[in-house]
Amino acid sequence: MRELQGLTVAEALALCRVDFADARMIDEPPGKLRAIEITCAGKSGTTRLVLEFEYNPNLFSSSRSWPRSLIISQKIISVHTPSESDY
Repeated sequence: MRELQGLTVAEALALCRVDFADARMIDEPPGKLRAIEITCAGKSGTTRLVLEFEYNPNLFSSSRSWPRSLIISQKIISVHTPSESDY
């Protein structure tokens, strides 16, 4: 799914046919949003993917709540399958 790299989160969600509400936020350390995890629907079935984006201070939330508009505007810098370190 390298073709998602360089797209915005909104573009990737549309390509994967994923509703934003179904995305899982990955913030590590807590409050510092760095990625989302989705189930991407592709030609060969569904795949769990982590979409990483470059961190900036606007992505910090002590309440761990981020505006949808902020998240979907982020450019994806890396795409990989989930690992235990993502949790």
